Amino acid sequence: MSNDQLTDQLSVLRKDLFNYEIEKLSGQLADTSQISKAKKNIARVKTLINKFNKDGEATNA
Repeated sequence: MSNDQLTDQLSVLRKDLFNYEIEKLSGQLADTSQISKAKKNIARVKTLINKFNKDGEATNA
């Protein structure tokens, strides 16, 4: 995956997390574990983005 694709994926995951939080507050979210799964997926994508950025800096130096 490229950095742009990861950034797009991060945006989608953040929107999903926001929607899960809203559903939780309104009592419509049946599976509350979705919130923690979304947070973990966001962390995974952010880790990959940071790795790509650091690899790019190392090759440019």
